[in-house]
Amino acid sequence: MATEDIKSRTDNGSADGLEVSGFKFLTKADADKARIDQKKIEYLESHVKMNTAVNIKTVYLKSMENKIFSTPVGWSYLAELRRNMAKLGGDVAELPVIDMKENFTHLESAPGDYIPKAAAPPPARKPKKNNLLLYSVIINIILLIMIIGMFVIASTNASPTVLNYREEIINEYSQWEMELQEREKALEEREAGE
Repeated sequence: MATEDIKSRTDNGSADGLEVSGFKFLTKADADKARIDQKKIEYLESHVKMNTAVNIKTVYLKSMENKIFSTPVGWSYLAELRRNMAKLGGDVAELPVIDMKENFTHLESAPGDYIPKAAAPPPARKPKKNNLLLYSVIINIILLIMIIGMFVIASTNASPTVLNYREEIINEYSQWEMELQEREKALEEREAGE
């Protein structure tokens, strides 16, 4: 392909930026994809010599295998590669066909309107209200069992806790005081007996 053909593929300078290589796209995102395809074409044209059927076949097969092109700009380039290969005497039957990913016939719209069918997202599954109530009741029961278990552990535990810490300390000091008094009494009795 000649350099002037590459230049003719670039934007025509439309004000809305939706036109690329003679195709006017409905959205800016589609036009941007087409510009990316255009840059890929320009890269291939500048780095690969398309003067033999073998080179054309290699570029075509790799482009199809790696799914390089995703817009009509790229697909038209692939169709052009097929035509050039046929002109150079190559067997076009060896090349895979270009698969279209879009549906171009819409019975609901007017004949001139093109409205791409968008993939509808699957509807979000909402939990049923009965299930939500059931989950809430189960969680509340589990929490209640945990609270009761904490009180049982706190009441049967022998070590001091925040609830009975003061009483444990008072009891411990009382016990020490009684032991100290008994020792003093025993010491006085020993001293008196000697």
